[in-house]
Parts: sequence; structure tokens; C-alpha cells
Amino acid sequence: MAPESELNTGAVAEGAEGGAHDASTGGPRRNESLRRALPVVGLVAAAVAVLPPYTASDIGTSTRVEVADHVVPAVLMVVLSLVALARRRQPAPGMFPLAAGLGVLLAGLWMTATHLPLVAQASRDEVDAGIAAYHTVPGLLVVVVGVVWVTAHWSDA
Repeated sequence: MAPESELNTGAVAEGAEGGAHDASTGGPRRNESLRRALPVVGLVAAAVAVLPPYTASDIGTSTRVEVADHVVPAVLMVVLSLVALARRRQPAPGMFPLAAGLGVLLAGLWMTATHLPLVAQASRDEVDAGIAAYHTVPGLLVVVVGVVWVTAHWSDA
């Protein structure tokens, strides 16, 4: 049996370029490109999330409700994504990427939950189903981005 120092531990080490490498294979960590792209994806998802109140037909809700349902979660995502972009050059970003992913996930859950009454109205033909979908789908997109973000950084915990 090989000495313990030669066993494949699967440890992650810093590579010469500053990126994380898998010590067991000597190559870059498989999800490193995904991890680097997530803040940009978060910015795109935030842009998509904020569009419906301003680009769709009026669904009869107040501006205050639209701000709470779309703008506040999008602003949270923009802030988290920009801070994650600024911190990704640090050799050890710590727990922030995971916390940012949890924040994005929370924003998506908020957006989805606040649109459930709209989906119910659409199912009763009180609101156009297309407009309801246009308002609801961004929340689901943000949930997916949040889940992927958290999953990609879960090993940081």
C-alpha cells in the first residue's frame, strides 16, 4: 500500500495561474468556470427580473407592490453579484460566494412566492395567462440561478 502522503486525497490546491486546481487530477477544478461566471449570470438574471413591471401590460397592482416583487430582489442580486465579482480576484474569497448564492436563492423564492396569487388569478381567467407567466417566470429563473450558485459553492462551507 502507498504511503499516506501519496494517496489520492482529492484536495484542492492553488494553481500557478491562481485558479483552484484539483490535486487528485492536477487539472483545474471542474466547476471553476461556472463559479467564475455566476456573478455575471446573476446580473443578467437581475435584469430579467426587473423587466416585467415596466414592459408588460398593467395587471392592476400598485407600483409599491411591483417594487417589492421585482425591483428589491433585483437590486439585492445586483449588489451580491457586483461584490462577488469584486471579490473573485482574492485568493481565498471565504464564505461570501456561498452567502451570495443563498441571497440570490432567497430573492428568487421571494419573487416566486409573491407571484403565486397572480398564477391563481390566471387559472381563474381573471388575468391573462401570458402576462401572469411573464411576471412569474423570472422568479423561477432566479431560483434556478440561486440553486446552481449555492451548489457550486457548497464545498466552500
